[in-house]
Amino acid sequence: MNLIKNNPYRTVGLLVGATAKEQARQISRLKKYIEAEQDPQDYFSFPALGELHRTLESVEEAASKLNLDNDKINAALFWFWNGNPITDEAALDALKEGKILDALNIWSELTDKDITSRNASSFHNLSVLKLSIAIGHIIIESALEQAIILKLKFLESNFVNELIGKVTDDIFKISKKGIQLLFLNQLQSEIKNKISSSKFFEILNKQEFFAKEDFLKGFVQNHITQIEQQIETAKNKRKANKANAAKAGTELHDAVINQVLQLMNILGIADLKYSSISDRVANEILQCGIDYFKYYQDRNTDPGSTSLDLFKKAKILAVGGVAKHRVQENIENLQKWINDKPIRDKLIKVDDDFKRLKDLIDRYEGLAETVANANQLLASARLYLYNISRVLGRNDENYLGISTRIASDAQGMCVSEINKLQERFANTYDASTKVAAIFSLKQKVDESWEVTNTISAMDLRSDFRSHVNQNKNSLSGLRSQLSQVTTGSGGSSSSSGGGGCYIATMAYGSYEHPQVLELRKFRDECLAKTIAGRMFIQTYYFISPKLVELLKNQKIVNTLIRKALNQFIKVIKK
Repeated sequence: MNLIKNNPYRTVGLLVGATAKEQARQISRLKKYIEAEQDPQDYFSFPALGELHRTLESVEEAASKLNLDNDKINAALFWFWNGNPITDEAALDALKEGKILDALNIWSELTDKDITSRNASSFHNLSVLKLSIAIGHIIIESALEQAIILKLKFLESNFVNELIGKVTDDIFKISKKGIQLLFLNQLQSEIKNKISSSKFFEILNKQEFFAKEDFLKGFVQNHITQIEQQIETAKNKRKANKANAAKAGTELHDAVINQVLQLMNILGIADLKYSSISDRVANEILQCGIDYFKYYQDRNTDPGSTSLDLFKKAKILAVGGVAKHRVQENIENLQKWINDKPIRDKLIKVDDDFKRLKDLIDRYEGLAETVANANQLLASARLYLYNISRVLGRNDENYLGISTRIASDAQGMCVSEINKLQERFANTYDASTKVAAIFSLKQKVDESWEVTNTISAMDLRSDFRSHVNQNKNSLSGLRSQLSQVTTGSGGSSSSSGGGGCYIATMAYGSYEHPQVLELRKFRDECLAKTIAGRMFIQTYYFISPKLVELLKNQKIVNTLIRKALNQFIKVIKK
């Protein structure tokens, strides 16, 4: 320990409390030996505490540090004092001979009781000896704690004034608090790179001493400053390279976690200083996790577990409501993203199929809305939909979404063309044109029916399937009506013999009249077998109901029609 090994008193070979005359004589003696290139032997450098190499410069520097009262007090706190010759000389003699264990035993026996004027210097000296043992290349924490306890007991007692009186002039004044802070600040500076701040705080926090509150305030501010520096470092690293944001967040956590916990122990969880700095650390660690996740989200590296680990670290540190809410929200969102990983992996496998389907949707949106295009869209989409359902399953929402979209577009095309054809039929007054229009409508309705059956067989969202069923019912009704119009009877084909001969029935008065039967036979066996004949039949069935309605009470006209039909029947029977 530098405070002991290179203590000015040790360098000049004196104990604490040596007079100015003794000090001047000893320094002069040392210089003469050094100038003569000899190693001076003296009693109070205690070689057992470590090697000591004197030079003229080191002696002069030590002498300068023993001129001012404040410097002498600084040095005296870490060197030996013969405060009671009866109790101290035996231990000091053992140290001269290198018998450190003997010195420890002597002073330990004297300090195993309450502090008094007789053993007060033993507390001081044993503390110095234990510090020299505790602080080397490796800290012996138990010895350090014992040394601190001993020293604080001495500095807390009124006997410390005897040491101050031995070292300084009468005009020098220092309070108990002042000398305790002097000791602790020097010690902290010496050991800061050898022991964690948390351990040093843990030792001090267990003790009761006059300067505790003041020292811990400085300790707190020092910690806050260090933590703020670490936050700034992490932020700069994160912004400079988001690929290393997770590393920056982890380093920040590891660097400050003990300090933050110490602040909590010192200040309490409700303290504003503690909650503020802890929330700042939590927010920066959280942001490191967020930036890392965003950077790798769409890359081959999976950022989920690494970012979640940072989020959980931030959750432990978050104190305020805003910080806690922000952390929790990000944890829940990230956990859902992690849970959805199997789905994302499947989606990657069918990503190309989704793209092809979206391209189809875009392409067919620019084409005419026809039943033919609807049928072609479904045919083009079939393979891609099959691939997606095979990988994701038929109940997957992504699959149902794209399948429903394709079906919806196809159905929309059919509905659009059927509506246009119905409107054209309604606005047509020429008989022959109207016949052609109704046959065209029937053809497209039949084709649309096939498309609708294909859509019904697809995997669809339930709300859209209900819409498909409604459309299918409407289409079925329209088909039935068109079938009646084009066949002349409740949907039966004319070739089946079920079609009604409206005018003939009106003329002869019965659907089963022999002459009517002959006419139906001629329709089915002759007319229905040629294109021209079928066109005549369809035109007849379209016009005849209206003629019947006009002529049903015209007896003279009906007689004339019957005579004409009789002549026609004679011809066809030959």
